Amino acid sequence: MTLLNESKVKKKRTAASGAILNEKNVVTASEQRKRRKKVASLFADFSPVVDFAEYDCFELRSGRYLDMAQVTSKDIYSLNETDKNADMYLLTYLFQAYNGDLKIVPLYTPVNLEKQKNQIIRNIRRAKDPAYVPFLEKKLAELAFIEENRLNKEYFFFLYADSVKELREQKNHLKRLLARNNPMIELDLEKKINVLYQLSNLNSKPSMDGGMRT
Repeated sequence: MTLLNESKVKKKRTAASGAILNEKNVVTASEQRKRRKKVASLFADFSPVVDFAEYDCFELRSGRYLDMAQVTSKDIYSLNETDKNADMYLLTYLFQAYNGDLKIVPLYTPVNLEKQKNQIIRNIRRAKDPAYVPFLEKKLAELAFIEENRLNKEYFFFLYADSVKELREQKNHLKRLLARNNPMIELDLEKKINVLYQLSNLNSKPSMDGGMRT
């Protein structure tokens, strides 16, 4: 009994020596252009938010509704063990008691100290005592360092529901659950728009009037 069947080897060689390029599979340039996926030219073409709704909510492309609220932040490193355990217990209870769709969104925003820097620059220009100028220049350098190296940390709850009425009920429920340890901060429409803008433009910096700039 031979270990190698020569007839099978010949068949493999014949198949391998066949045409490498099958003309049936050739795609013309025009067909390739047709197959290319259309790229969205505007942010509105792929943004999940499509319109405003009642009570400063947002209508989503899926047909659902979105609202948001800010969470009161605290320095957990300065808390004692009792307070830490209480916070963990209440947050655990929150996720057990709240039945709606909820997302926690952390947002790290670049610090904008242009207003403070401009004030110091004006003080330097108006300074009558030259000995006071180095002190102002030092303060200006400190603000520039903070602006370059520090981020504002904010945390938001994104709430989702099938109707505005249901969304408001869930938001009131969440507000009651957070009232004891982490009171919920209501946001106006401008702040909500800024949050959405910042999430889509992470390198943008808040302007002095509360808006966003690149």
